[in-house]
Order: sequence, then C-alpha cells, then structure tokens
Amino acid sequence: MTDTSPIGLDLEQQLDNVLSFITQPNSVPHSDVKVDTPENTVNKALYYLKNEQPPLAAKWMRLAAMSGNHRAQFYLGLFFIKGQGVPSSVFHGAVWLSLASSQGYEPATAALTDLRKHLTTRRYKDAQCYAATLYEQIHQQQFSHLIPTTV
Repeated sequence: MTDTSPIGLDLEQQLDNVLSFITQPNSVPHSDVKVDTPENTVNKALYYLKNEQPPLAAKWMRLAAMSGNHRAQFYLGLFFIKGQGVPSSVFHGAVWLSLASSQGYEPATAALTDLRKHLTTRRYKDAQCYAATLYEQIHQQQFSHLIPTTV
C-alpha cells in the first residue's frame, strides 16, 4: 500500500497533485455558476435604481462602466446629469456619454447631442479629453496582463 499523505509524498509529487487539482475541469454545471460579467453588473445596478437605492446603483454602474461596457457608460452619464447616486454634473455626464458614444452606442450619441447645448465649447472639449483619458485607463486595466514587466 502506498502512503499518499502529504508527509509520505515527496515535494515533486505534492506539486503534481496540486497542479492536477488546479487544472482539472470545473465539475459545477455552468448554469449554477454566478459570473459577474459587465452585463450582469449593469443589471444589478438597474435593480438597485429600480428599488430606490441610487448610491448602490451608481456604485455597480461605475464598476461596469470601468470595465468598458458602453451601456453602463451611457447610464452612468445619465446618473451624473440627473444626480442619481452621484453629484449632479453635466460635465461628468458628458464625459461618460462621450465615452459610450465613441464606441458607437447610438442612445449615448443622441443624449450627447441634446446635452451639447448645455455646455460651452471649451467644457465640451474638456469632457471629450477627459473621456479619452478614461478610455486609456479602462483599456490599460483590461490589457495590463499583456504589458511586459521588467525585473
């Protein structure tokens, strides 16, 4: 009989056992797994908004927006314009709407067109510059694993 207790195995065998355990397929059926996708996070935020909890709605919407979800960016822009769960700010609303619009999200483009008349040209350009900065931050987060690190 072979001793398979951790004490009876050499270090190499223990590492092989750990590696095989970690790399084995997940035995939990896919439908039972709760995955926090950006779309699920948007839905969670909308749930909180519907249940009159704007601060929680804004928190979850920002998480989804920072993951690059254009729908969340659109809603977060509206949250800022209306002051729902965040300070009321037409400028910040324009920033998030610009970000969503730049990704081709038509409702954001329409809302931004309506909002444009409430901002000076300078503030509008500032909002677009800030949106570009956010775009860079979001994509740096998403692709940080591809950036080589020096030792």
